[in-house]
Amino acid sequence: MTSSKIDLRQPPKFLSILGADDVYFDEKKETITMGFNIGEELTHSDGAFVQGGFITAMLDTSMAHLLIFKTNGAYNPLTLNINVNFLAPGTPGKFTSLATIKKTGKSISYTSAELHQGETLVATASATNKFLKL
Repeated sequence: MTSSKIDLRQPPKFLSILGADDVYFDEKKETITMGFNIGEELTHSDGAFVQGGFITAMLDTSMAHLLIFKTNGAYNPLTLNINVNFLAPGTPGKFTSLATIKKTGKSISYTSAELHQGETLVATASATNKFLKL
């Protein structure tokens, strides 16, 4: 059975793997802030550093969810391209991402995001997303 809309009250199961624990959508500013609690199971180097794929997943998740909230769940944004810049190592603990919309057309959107751990900017990303109508 397919849905005609993403149910914003029932987040995808993978968010629990990333330890997603907080979401704030600012409709006026067209931004979303998401919190993540990363455990040692998502690290390498004997638990010292969060693996880069999970850093990327947190950034991608925040940009996609911004578009989901912006369209009130009517569209599923498929990531066509993502560019990630790793600026500092992330360690197990609390992360916060902030995603913004740079430009939106009829079927394509351009977004960006920053991922912080405390005061440290860990990574940035930009993405191109295609809207898939549900």
